[in-house]
Amino acid sequence: MQDHTPLFHPGFTAVRAGLDTRFDPSAGGRTMTRVIGPLSSLVPLRTKTIEHYPDLAPLRAAVRRSDWAAVSAHFGGFPARADRSTAVRVVAETAGSERFLQRVVDTQRDSSLARTLLGARFIVTAWDARGATRAKYVKGDQWRVFHDHLRRADGLLADATAIDPFNAAAWSERVTAARGLSLGQDEGRRRYERAAELCDAPYGAQRQLLQTLCPKWGGSVDAVLAFARECAESAKPGELGAANVAAAHAEIALDDDDAGVARHLTVPQVREEVAAAAARSVLHPDFRPVHGWLGAHSVFAFDLFHAAAPDSAAVHFAAMGNRVNSYPWDAQSGLWKSDFRQARRAVGVR
Repeated sequence: MQDHTPLFHPGFTAVRAGLDTRFDPSAGGRTMTRVIGPLSSLVPLRTKTIEHYPDLAPLRAAVRRSDWAAVSAHFGGFPARADRSTAVRVVAETAGSERFLQRVVDTQRDSSLARTLLGARFIVTAWDARGATRAKYVKGDQWRVFHDHLRRADGLLADATAIDPFNAAAWSERVTAARGLSLGQDEGRRRYERAAELCDAPYGAQRQLLQTLCPKWGGSVDAVLAFARECAESAKPGELGAANVAAAHAEIALDDDDAGVARHLTVPQVREEVAAAAARSVLHPDFRPVHGWLGAHSVFAFDLFHAAAPDSAAVHFAAMGNRVNSYPWDAQSGLWKSDFRQARRAVGVR
């Protein structure tokens, strides 16, 4: 896929040279053009997990000052069957945290949590070494570091679940490790099922198994769609499970060339299924902004923008503001931040 294809839809929008041109239903269907301010595209996007969920700032601060008692207390404050995957991710994305966490693992021999967090950290460093590119572009040295870190992660996470078989966060991270280590669809699903059994709304684990079931990781279109629909059907109204439908369609679209993204997402049945999933999840009256909500809005915005459904997409762009999850935008373009801003302007959200 090319990185520089502009995200414009004929009859929908064009943004160039300081002009904003769009189809405006409120203007009787006429195309309207106006000058936009030069700084409108320069407002920084907040792309880090900690910027999306500021309630996790005390957790990151505790990691940075190597305060294990505070870290442990933070995780202990979650309800028993809560999805802790976003909190785990904040720790895992904290640069240098592996040194602190290794010391805890060495001294806390019975700590499932410490092994979960260190394992998650090694998953992050593994993927950092590999990069986000397709497998055929990954170099030998990158593969060696990737697999070395993943093997370390998987060993730690296996220990975590041996110490505490009810540690849903560890099982969820083990889904990711299994994918990277090419342990197969069955093993990925086995680990997911353990996580799902222990969590009331296992959106974090669902997102990981969904990736495992994609064609690019040895799965199939049928498998990824079936799983996404299963997640939607099993979720309560207002929960995030139905957002997996949008992610599945994004993955199917992105597996094609740039023209194929719009070609898949503009199919009426696809557009309708994505819109229905949004109505059941982030747009439902019972929805509450739990951890993961921003990523759900991000994938709905991506799908509906490329489906040429500007009014529907605008709702999700507006909900995000300047916060954005890079997925799935960065899977299409190395210039994804610019593309995101253009898409947001295109649907009339500033």
